Amino acid sequence: MLTTEPTQEMITEWKRLFEDRHNAMSPNRRSGAEVDAYFRAKYTYQIFNNADFRQMVELEIMENDFLREKLPEGTMPDIKSYTVGDVFIGIDVNSGEFHVESEDMDKVIQINDDLFVYRGLDDADLNNIFLVAEYVKLTER
Repeated sequence: MLTTEPTQEMITEWKRLFEDRHNAMSPNRRSGAEVDAYFRAKYTYQIFNNADFRQMVELEIMENDFLREKLPEGTMPDIKSYTVGDVFIGIDVNSGEFHVESEDMDKVIQINDDLFVYRGLDDADLNNIFLVAEYVKLTER
């Protein structure tokens, strides 16, 4: 998860990882329903029944071309929302996109990175230097 402005060194490292690995990678992205089921099985959560939060996550998806393209044709986001302590999580069961937020960035990063790795990458993601590099770094820890 990128939490700072990227530096030239970071970009150079992303490019290196991308060039080294992307040709050997194949799509492995799981569905939104699978991401949601994984989250519910792994984490002790409470359902967060807040329409404003779900709408915010939906808008985040709909206003971003790259995220909106992950929706199956003819569908809209279907956001399930949860809390894990003071962390708020929204998962779109149609696209697999998710949003994690909290004042404690360490908790956000932990859950975000876990869901990102579990969800995997699709064909479009495998052409994205940052996503490939981030996936490689997280799976090699």
